[in-house]
Amino acid sequence: MKKILLILLPFMFLNCSPTGKIITSNNEKIMIGKASKSDLEKAPFDSWFISGFNEYQPNQEITNQLKDKVTNITVTIFMGTWCEDSHNQVPDFYKVLQECQFKDRGITLIAMDKNKTTPSNLEAGLNVTNVPTFIFYEKGVEINRIVESPIISLEQDMLDILSGKDYKPNYSN
Repeated sequence: MKKILLILLPFMFLNCSPTGKIITSNNEKIMIGKASKSDLEKAPFDSWFISGFNEYQPNQEITNQLKDKVTNITVTIFMGTWCEDSHNQVPDFYKVLQECQFKDRGITLIAMDKNKTTPSNLEAGLNVTNVPTFIFYEKGVEINRIVESPIISLEQDMLDILSGKDYKPNYSN
């Protein structure tokens, strides 16, 4: 039994540290790589993430309509912890997802450096030119994306995308 505990002990603490790598760029701490919501809830990112999340009040009528539409999708979020648009949109997006009962396991959060790259090249082939970029997938196929900021609101843009409406994001090709 002691041998099993000694083997498992290092793995028990894996969730205690940030998943994204924190680096210093121009005297500012930024995160790069795969991350999680819990990483954003910790210093130095908690100051903007928690207040943004708590203050945002999504339209309940729209989030109620989204509940049935989010069951078969996944979302990849490309963001910059250094980026004001990410500070404004990412906490709000997480709040919308919470209100429509979307499971966090369906989210991949990727923090980028100021060149909009990651050490593992996670952005390769995805044409991420602005952050934040919220990419919606169904069965592994991209449906559409919200780029930098929504056209109407995060929840309305999500509803339009997931309802199959004609949606053209900011900075689309």
